[in-house]
Amino acid sequence: MRALAIGFALVAASSAPALANGIQTMPGRIMSYAPSGDAGGASVPTVTRGTAMAIACNSIDSTTADVRVVMSLDNADEAPTGYTAVLATNQKLMRHGVHILVPDVPDFADHTVSVKVYVTDAKGTKACDAGRVHIG
Repeated sequence: MRALAIGFALVAASSAPALANGIQTMPGRIMSYAPSGDAGGASVPTVTRGTAMAIACNSIDSTTADVRVVMSLDNADEAPTGYTAVLATNQKLMRHGVHILVPDVPDFADHTVSVKVYVTDAKGTKACDAGRVHIG
């Protein structure tokens, strides 16, 4: 019983720093994209499903980091899709950036999404807020 209590104490002591660390959000930006012809507004570029896009993120220090690009629907006034976010799985990692293909998801067209890049490496998890794009 004493060994069990010591084990719980060790687990609690070792997990407290991990629980105290949140995800630090760093600024990122969309570096390049293939425009679909419609500007999508002055500050929101328009891309089509299946096109290539590059995202700059200084949190990507190496090409061995675990990187996830999440595109979250952010306008409640647009037509419902049945989901709130899409994970871009077709990606190529580079130092300080990632190239992706915009997911070809049903009902994704004519929606504005917020793009975030999550980077996990030996230093922890960080996020880059890359801004918004309109899926044409």
